[in-house]
Amino acid sequence: MIQHTLDQHARSLADYLPSGRLFEAKNISDSNFRQLILGLSGELFTAEGYLVTLEQEYFPDATNLFLSEWEQALGIPDDCFDGLGDNNTRRRDIIVKLSALGVQTADDFVTLAAVFGKVVTVTPLSDEAFPPLPVPFTPVGLPEGRFIIVVTGINLVSGVPPYDVPFDLIVGESVLECLFTKQIPGNCDLIFRNSN
Repeated sequence: MIQHTLDQHARSLADYLPSGRLFEAKNISDSNFRQLILGLSGELFTAEGYLVTLEQEYFPDATNLFLSEWEQALGIPDDCFDGLGDNNTRRRDIIVKLSALGVQTADDFVTLAAVFGKVVTVTPLSDEAFPPLPVPFTPVGLPEGRFIIVVTGINLVSGVPPYDVPFDLIVGESVLECLFTKQIPGNCDLIFRNSN
């Protein structure tokens, strides 16, 4: 949208007025009638300025004025996002939260990870691919009656073993892990595994 000048608004208003002796002063710059038209044009100029600002600031990837409104609408701060940081960080968090709203399929998880610059594959887990992990005194295998989704990528988790278990052992999970954990279906567990 283009912001028109005060004179352009005045000319537009004058063009809507009929011709004839009554309105002949509409285009005479020093007439009282032209000054009245210029005064009315000021309100049009102001209103159009607000519309231009709204158009430039409406979308979350460009806004500075509506960051708080976007965060409030999306429930930020929450478990995954603290709502702090500079405007670029806050815009990124808003976009990530918006993109996480529709996550349902394996491809959606892959796309969400791409927002973080991570390349992941999402596959179901089978007993053959991951035999039970021996832990002192207790074998840890797959829980009965649940689906396990394995998210494999580079530098997803740190430490040993090479894959995380379906329950949380590490405090302070990353934003990506937090979003994935919140978006998985209720009948699934999630394992993050580093690829070699």
